[in-house]
Amino acid sequence: MHDLRSRLPLALAALMFCQPVAAQTSAVCEGLRLRLSAVPEVIVDTAAVRRYSSAIARQNLEIRKVRQDMRSLRCDGSVVQYRADGTTQCGELSEALSRMETNRQDLAAKRDAAGRESIGENPARLRLLAALEDNGCNAEPPPVDEADLTPPGAEGPQPLDPENTARFMALAGQGNLRTLCVRTCDGAFFPISSGTSPLSFRRDAQVCEQMCPNTETELFFHAISTEESADMVSAETGEPYRSLPNAFAYLNRQSGEQPACGCDLTTYYRKMRGTGTAGQRHPADGKAVIEMGGAESQAKKGVKPPATAAEKPIEDRVYDPNAAHVRQVGPTFLPKETSSIDLKNPALPGPQPVQQ
Repeated sequence: MHDLRSRLPLALAALMFCQPVAAQTSAVCEGLRLRLSAVPEVIVDTAAVRRYSSAIARQNLEIRKVRQDMRSLRCDGSVVQYRADGTTQCGELSEALSRMETNRQDLAAKRDAAGRESIGENPARLRLLAALEDNGCNAEPPPVDEADLTPPGAEGPQPLDPENTARFMALAGQGNLRTLCVRTCDGAFFPISSGTSPLSFRRDAQVCEQMCPNTETELFFHAISTEESADMVSAETGEPYRSLPNAFAYLNRQSGEQPACGCDLTTYYRKMRGTGTAGQRHPADGKAVIEMGGAESQAKKGVKPPATAAEKPIEDRVYDPNAAHVRQVGPTFLPKETSSIDLKNPALPGPQPVQQ
């Protein structure tokens, strides 16, 4: 009992000593975080990454050409043609392909290294991160401002203003981006939306998948005013299009050669016309041209004209010439004949007088 009473003041003193130390540590961590937020951070050196990505895209094109040459020479067959010196063209192409693939791997490694080296390259930022770790600031949660907390009994979230909500919904579809659907098998792409924003990326990705069923696709985008289609980046990963293994591979397809994969846009648009929502349909939906033909054009297409009421026969009226006040023209206009002319039997020899 005596030992417990003697240890109690020591415990209270230690507790009182720890509280100022904890408060001081929290203040130090807060100051370090404020200084860290003011130091700029370079996430990635886009210029270096783009150079390596462009080189990888060009290397992919060369690899595709070599593989096409090997297929045309049937290098994977059982018959191999040797030259006089004992070498084969397929062997040379195979060695060149191995060198190209190794070079592509080296370029990809350098591209990834260029992205990693630029992260946290500021020495001041590195020192602040080390100070946060030494002071144990990463283990504690960041301080919460009590003014931001809602006091008990206060009102909860207020409903959205209808005017502001309508303005936000009106601006949701506006943007300066263009989305494109890319087939990863050969790098071919076609546009989906123009003048859109990131709010529409999920919808455009679904449209891309529906347009190319049973084909691996990915949604890309680029700025309309400042970038070209070749500068587009993935909406999912942020990787540039040039870094794809099959970027621009569709350009090397020979004339008449069938693509490795494809899309079915006709079926997609036919399905969309057949499954339109009832609230958004118009009289001209599903037609590109509104036909203005009558019953004859409908009969040619096998369409029955709409049923009409039975027409009553029209009765003939009795004609009475005395009751008709119609001006008559014709024979009564000509003068009456007073004599006849006989050209075969003239009246006198020589010049004939005027006969009446």
